Amino acid sequence: MIRLLFFWTLTATSLAAEPDWATYDELLQSHLLTAEKDGLRLNLVNYASIATDPDFYSIVNRIIQFDVEQLGSDEEKLAFYINAYNVLTIKLILDNWPVDSIRDIGSFFKGPWDVVVLENADGQLTLDDIEHNIIRKLNEPRIHFAVNCASISCPDLRQEAYRADRLDEQLDEQTRLFLNNERGLLLEGDRLRLSKIFDWYGEDFDAYGNLENFIKLYRPELEYNDLRTNLPYNWNLNSTP
Repeated sequence: MIRLLFFWTLTATSLAAEPDWATYDELLQSHLLTAEKDGLRLNLVNYASIATDPDFYSIVNRIIQFDVEQLGSDEEKLAFYINAYNVLTIKLILDNWPVDSIRDIGSFFKGPWDVVVLENADGQLTLDDIEHNIIRKLNEPRIHFAVNCASISCPDLRQEAYRADRLDEQLDEQTRLFLNNERGLLLEGDRLRLSKIFDWYGEDFDAYGNLENFIKLYRPELEYNDLRTNLPYNWNLNSTP
């Protein structure tokens, strides 16, 4: 009996290493729509309907109240903070609704990424803190295709939560999707043009040797003589009409 109780305690503890994201899965499936906006195809967010969904605020509270010291592995930490970043970005939009772009939020001295959105054992965190001081420091370049900045040119908000036990598969799929969408990659003759994400965070892809090595992993069939990280970045809100 003692051994059974001990086993149950260990199992319960391991299951508690991440929040229960089932409600978040349902929310994403209910309020995301794959459609075209500004000539680009992406997952659009129905912010108006999310604003009236009590489940959204339940998810926000779950993130706020979660004890991040339970996160044992890099995968658990990445999954939690990617989800937190995406959820809290939606909340930031709703807190300032209506807006045409996330860049409309804030002032000249304090932009949207400088607003404290979460306080936990890792400190008082802005979206920039979450991205640059937590997520990027775990040395996984594919996170740039998972965090969503609420903009048209950003990689899609995924229609399910990220989870530690599936993270590699999910990040791999997100990368493939982005590099097969003209928001991420466009071949014009012998010139390959990439999203400015690869310019802003180019050093992160040194983990693969260089950026070209990374692209070859996902689009080995491409032939080009010139590579530019200069696709126009559309900051309009990724909202449904």
